[in-house]
Amino acid sequence: MSQYTDTSISILGYFLSRKPRETVCRDCWTQFDVISETHCQICYKPDITGTCNDCQQVTNPIPHRAIFHYNEFAKFYFQTYKFQGDFRLRSAFNTVLTSSLKKQLIVPIPVSPERLQTRGFNQVAGFLSSAKLPFLDLLIKNEASHQSLKTRTERLTSDNPFTLKDKAEIPDKLVIIDDIYTTGATLRHAASLLKNAGCAHVSTFSLFR
Repeated sequence: MSQYTDTSISILGYFLSRKPRETVCRDCWTQFDVISETHCQICYKPDITGTCNDCQQVTNPIPHRAIFHYNEFAKFYFQTYKFQGDFRLRSAFNTVLTSSLKKQLIVPIPVSPERLQTRGFNQVAGFLSSAKLPFLDLLIKNEASHQSLKTRTERLTSDNPFTLKDKAEIPDKLVIIDDIYTTGATLRHAASLLKNAGCAHVSTFSLFR
């Protein structure tokens, strides 16, 4: 069994043993579906034993961790938080994040300046700030179009939308954080850029997969 799956299950048990939280009640927590021990050992794709076909075809795949299935309730949550702008919901995963990412150098996936102006916040940075997890602001996103509007092929074949900020100091080891892993293209683009800039050890993490 993966060590990350053990951690995920214990985290969920911790939540369900507590009093309902202000932003997400106990009934809602039960609808967040933790990824089981049966998942790709590299990208955390659910219901896979060993390594999935996608990861087998990639040279030097980036190791990924995830906590929850991106199910219908998760879609509802993100519709409310991310697209309707209910910023209170950023605190929903404070304990998940602090338990999973403590003592790590974190780089959040940014949103484009256009998206930031429209939405008013970066949802990933919102999660991290609420959890009081410091992070490195190293990346600029140059693309304004919604990933959710792209097909799988468009996502996988798109150009790298990220650039490094001026005078960015790149550590030797870090973890890149996104909210949702779909094809993994966003995280791979960011990881490729940071590895080419001198980071020797890059891994990725998402709340949902």
